[in-house]
Amino acid sequence: MVRRFRSVASGLILSLLVVLAPLPAAAAATYSVKLSISATAKLSGRFLYVWDRATWTYRVVQGDADSTTGTVSLPPGDYFAVARYGYFRQRNYLLVKTFKVTNAGLTVTFDEKAAKETRIVPDDTTATRFTSAVWLTTPGGVAGFASGGPAKTYVTPFSVAGVSLRIHDILTTPKSYRYDLYHSFATTVPATPTVSVTRAKLAKTATTLGAQGPGTAGALGSAVKGGWSGSYVESKVLLPGTVTEYVTPGVALQRRLTYGSAESYLTLPDRTLTAGTHPGTTVGTGPFGPAPGTSARVGGELRMNEPISYADAAGNPGTDGRARETHTLTSDGDTHHFDQTVTRRVPWSHLSTKVRSEWTFTAPADGPVPLIDAGFTVTGLTSSNRTASTRITAHAATRGGGSATVTALEYSTDDGATWTDVPADAFGVTAAYVSLRVTATNDQGGRLRRTVIRAFGGPAAAGDESAGTTKLSNVAVNGGKALAFGTSGTATFTATFTATDPAGISGGDAYLYHGSYDTPDGVALADGPADCARTSDTTSRCTAHYTMNVKLDAPANALAGTWKLAAWADATDGTGYTDRHAAGSVAVKRTTKLTADATPEPVKKGKTITITGALTRADWGTWTFRAYTGRSVVLQYLKAGTSTWKTVKTVTTDSTGKLKTTVKASADGSFRWTYATDTTSAAATTAGDYVDVK
Repeated sequence: MVRRFRSVASGLILSLLVVLAPLPAAAAATYSVKLSISATAKLSGRFLYVWDRATWTYRVVQGDADSTTGTVSLPPGDYFAVARYGYFRQRNYLLVKTFKVTNAGLTVTFDEKAAKETRIVPDDTTATRFTSAVWLTTPGGVAGFASGGPAKTYVTPFSVAGVSLRIHDILTTPKSYRYDLYHSFATTVPATPTVSVTRAKLAKTATTLGAQGPGTAGALGSAVKGGWSGSYVESKVLLPGTVTEYVTPGVALQRRLTYGSAESYLTLPDRTLTAGTHPGTTVGTGPFGPAPGTSARVGGELRMNEPISYADAAGNPGTDGRARETHTLTSDGDTHHFDQTVTRRVPWSHLSTKVRSEWTFTAPADGPVPLIDAGFTVTGLTSSNRTASTRITAHAATRGGGSATVTALEYSTDDGATWTDVPADAFGVTAAYVSLRVTATNDQGGRLRRTVIRAFGGPAAAGDESAGTTKLSNVAVNGGKALAFGTSGTATFTATFTATDPAGISGGDAYLYHGSYDTPDGVALADGPADCARTSDTTSRCTAHYTMNVKLDAPANALAGTWKLAAWADATDGTGYTDRHAAGSVAVKRTTKLTADATPEPVKKGKTITITGALTRADWGTWTFRAYTGRSVVLQYLKAGTSTWKTVKTVTTDSTGKLKTTVKASADGSFRWTYATDTTSAAATTAGDYVDVK
């Protein structure tokens, strides 16, 4: 069985293909079958599938993936065929055909126009599809895809025994509701393949999502267990936050919380809910530390497998693809020492920036190594993993059994420069960050000292940070120009900065946020790590690339205005760095529209010309353009034969956004309205409306 298994949180179309069994020996006589798609535009991600309906053996289709055709050689029999393709970020298709091969070749045509939209519709008019997975299961394999964004999906209605159409839709609302909905059409896909559901019949719960220090953006995702789509489907969430979830009852789901990128996430427990209300759950509570590895001695060989994954305090395991690891393994007879350090500096976390584990152990003749694992419990943490008062305890265990004892527990408020014993009772925290160190031993002569730098945050504002002489300069977002969005759309742009240090620059990164640094109401992370190109021994020019979708990243009018850029850079000497919370900014504005009409046309000289118009502005709550009232709009005039527009007067829009004024006709020319701009709205200017003066 072959599966492609990936996360989907944006505008991607990912293919799925499951082939279960090798082909049997071909029949003596085969015939060429041409598969052709009757499409209306250039295809994206085209796959063609054919199964023998008697044995459900998969048959390989030949042909260019960018083509609308393919060929397959088939013996006589009944067949089931699927064409899977899409038009990027617009619409996707699963077209189905059944056909019979007798004693000659033939052409099988998939008709795009025969397909019908398939979706799950809740009784909440504010809910919109964020992403979805749609796939067909057959006794011989799976054909389908997961599609990022609100792209519509169309399927050919059919009735074929053993075949099911499965839909996994994620919908979101402005009120932080999340609909995690699933439906399966078994055997028959009706002429109208949509499903209506009511909230009263769904499972309801809430999931609280912890941030790793600063407020950032993440994604909450799920995947159906059994009859796999092969993909997590995800919706954007702000961290920290609480999401009210409505879930299809009785469906087993795998879940995870992604921090910033598909390679950095925590895995939540699998979940199957019944209809009704269920208690909420929390994920992402610190401190974050390593998840247990699988180190073992195998055949006399010592295999140290301690991955750089991490887990939250509840034990939800995860990983961070941006973390870096160094380690050493030394031996003194039967006693071994394994020293591992994991470092991470990422936009979505200011915690667990360095985790060091120092193990001493005796390996068995064969089997798992009895390493000590240790973790911390910190009371009073907020969903941002901060606290002003806490009680800290530590726990330890030995893999494979046996006793383990915590022998020392210390904390630091200066990133490990000095350490103090943790008091037995609760104590106050005044610093910006608290680091923890635990030492434990076991009854097999083993020892562990684990250090977590910045295990959790305190009440003090961290502010900009720096060490050494690392500096940032020449910061620009979108080249210094504002970003403007209407009622939909995506903008791609960059944030650039220069980083310098006498030792050189090892890397840097940046992200955008709206509101306060600690509790933003909007966050836009870069598409990937910033590219820091070296320009000299001491200087690098860093570029971060962004794709900002107004419906995903700014789904509220309050998010128009100034977005700040948090940026940092690290020196190659491992000690110098700078971290600036407001290194730059960009204006994100709502698009405005203007209309103009000058009448009558023509007009006699000296008579009155009436100029009307209307000013509207994009509403990021309803995704429509609405009247922009009480705004000053300038009327301009361009006399025929000249090239300079001259201001005539300023008019204020009325309660419906309308404009109206009059002037005396003097000469042939054009009139236009122009709106300059404001802190949250873009400028707009109409085309000139020409008036012939007699």
